[in-house]
Amino acid sequence: MSDDTGVDEIETDVAILGAGSAAETLVDALTDSPLSMVVFEPALVGGECPFVACMPSKTMLHDAAVGRRWDTAVARRRDVVDHLDDGRHASSLRDAGVTLVRSAARFVDPTCVEADGRRYRVRHIVIATGADAVVPPIDGLTELGDAIWTGTDAMQAEERPTRLAVIGGGVIGCEMAQLFAGFGTEVHLLDVAPHGFPDLYPQVGEIVDDALRARGVKICRGTTIEAVSRRGGNVLLDLSNGSSVMTDRVLVATGTRPRLSGLGLERIGLHADGGLPLEDTGRVVTPGSIWAIGDAAGRGEYTHLAKHHAEVVANHLDGDGSRRFDDVVLPACVFVDPPLMTVGPSRRELDGDDDVVWATAELSEIPRWSTDELVGGFLAVAARRSSGCIVAAHGAGARFDELVHALVVAIDGDVPVRRLAMSMQPFPTVGEVLGPIYDRLLAQLG
Repeated sequence: MSDDTGVDEIETDVAILGAGSAAETLVDALTDSPLSMVVFEPALVGGECPFVACMPSKTMLHDAAVGRRWDTAVARRRDVVDHLDDGRHASSLRDAGVTLVRSAARFVDPTCVEADGRRYRVRHIVIATGADAVVPPIDGLTELGDAIWTGTDAMQAEERPTRLAVIGGGVIGCEMAQLFAGFGTEVHLLDVAPHGFPDLYPQVGEIVDDALRARGVKICRGTTIEAVSRRGGNVLLDLSNGSSVMTDRVLVATGTRPRLSGLGLERIGLHADGGLPLEDTGRVVTPGSIWAIGDAAGRGEYTHLAKHHAEVVANHLDGDGSRRFDDVVLPACVFVDPPLMTVGPSRRELDGDDDVVWATAELSEIPRWSTDELVGGFLAVAARRSSGCIVAAHGAGARFDELVHALVVAIDGDVPVRRLAMSMQPFPTVGEVLGPIYDRLLAQLG
């Protein structure tokens, strides 16, 4: 069928703009529904996580930790990311009955998108286009050409730089610093924040910084980069504290912004700058049934969060409409060694709330500290007096990336601290650190 302009117009129920982890989860959640779906993706089906982000970075962090050579790690990375072949992901969508269009789509109006000369008239449009790395406005930075990397560039690199400057001390910055230092690169980590992970308990950031320094990373926090310039084949970074850093490459890890440009948002009364105005269901505040999930929603950059967004929106497109983005607690991990984990609100968000009490413990209090010669290890857990239940946890320590699950269940299940304190923790495990935490919370809760 054609519209009055002569352009082919296809009718379908759901149009998904982007085919990353969020989109794949949404398709899976709607597979048994009567809704027909079309997915638009101009790049890799499957998104960044399996090809240029989570999977390759965790693979190479592991290889560095066990002492493998760079070339061996790169070869194994190629295998893990299927040599950047997205055929398996594309086949999975088609097997689910989805029409896959390998092109970007643009809005025509709130119920129509267009791509490759065709228009798709739909009931629901879901924006799942991901996010782009933010390059900070530092004098000379954008003129570096191939000497500037994002995390995506780093995870496709064939050659290891001798020297690397990482701008940004958050999740990606710390993981990339440890990864490259583990393979012998001289790494400088430069961060404007005065402390690592300032929204968490100070001890958490201190453990991460100590771990990075133990691997040779040179950390400079609380400073800005005034200018960047070429010096022959080198790159010079001038810092606000009067010092400078000479390096081969610069990796920018200063955050991301939703990938919204080019979508034709102006045609539905929106703008790409500033992100999308969303309800807590993921619905965009605009005429029509338009939704945003994953990094494009601007609510966080984790794969598991993107999948949660998809499940919430699926519940509204073919369900009882009861789900919300914030109906479960958000956990996150930073896969340095020892790993950092956080569940729920930051300490900054909870500071000043008289209803909240905190308890802390060190891994050195439990037997596994001695048997495994563990380094570092600190856990802080918050509970509310009014409910008697846990609301948040921050920590860094050996195996905390797995310990986090127990805390997620405790928070999402509204398990009273009094009941948690009665539970047994297997001896001798890292999980025993929860015992003194629960006892100390119970003492404060009364």
